[in-house]
Amino acid sequence: MGISGIGQNYYHNNVATARNTKNVNSTGKNDGFAGKVTEKNPVSPEDMTFEEYKAYFNEKMDALYTHPSQRNMNWVIDITDAAYKRMQTDPEYEQKILDALAKNKAVDFGGNIPQIAYTHVDSTWEGCYGYTKGMKENDSYIKGNSSKHENNVKKKKEDTNKELLEEYIEKRIQARKDMQEFRTKEYFKHKEQNAELNRKALVAKAYEQQILEEH
Repeated sequence: MGISGIGQNYYHNNVATARNTKNVNSTGKNDGFAGKVTEKNPVSPEDMTFEEYKAYFNEKMDALYTHPSQRNMNWVIDITDAAYKRMQTDPEYEQKILDALAKNKAVDFGGNIPQIAYTHVDSTWEGCYGYTKGMKENDSYIKGNSSKHENNVKKKKEDTNKELLEEYIEKRIQARKDMQEFRTKEYFKHKEQNAELNRKALVAKAYEQQILEEH
């Protein structure tokens, strides 16, 4: 079914005013027809009246997860009576429609959402279709993600500065170690050279003394 996204404000078949599903991650309450089906003595959809089944299906549809980016999206869902009647007696078709709606309600529209989104649900899969019209900025979603992005950038910068500081400190410590090692080597080197010079000086002095004594 060519459905392009689902928002929170939408119309059901023969409903005159928009319904707003405020709980984006709602799993639905068990105080309606959908809840009755899960009670100890469940009511089969086939045993419901037509109006009861419509309310039952709409509750299940309202309970589907909606992506946060779709909070401000206006959606028109037109479900024909023939579609309700088929879904009431055909659980597989009902699930197929719910899966299609769930898939589209989970879409991340990001910073731009359709001005209007329309979905038509019919008694046959081939008769179902959907379309969107216009685009508008999703202000609340942009602000939320912009703030999150800024925080991520700030944290990344702080982490980078911390890494650079740690690297600088490690290099300074290593440089000090290298300098100390160099100075130690130079000290012993000069000490050995001085000892050799002193030895040679003593030898030369002894030689001179010997010559003087011979003469």
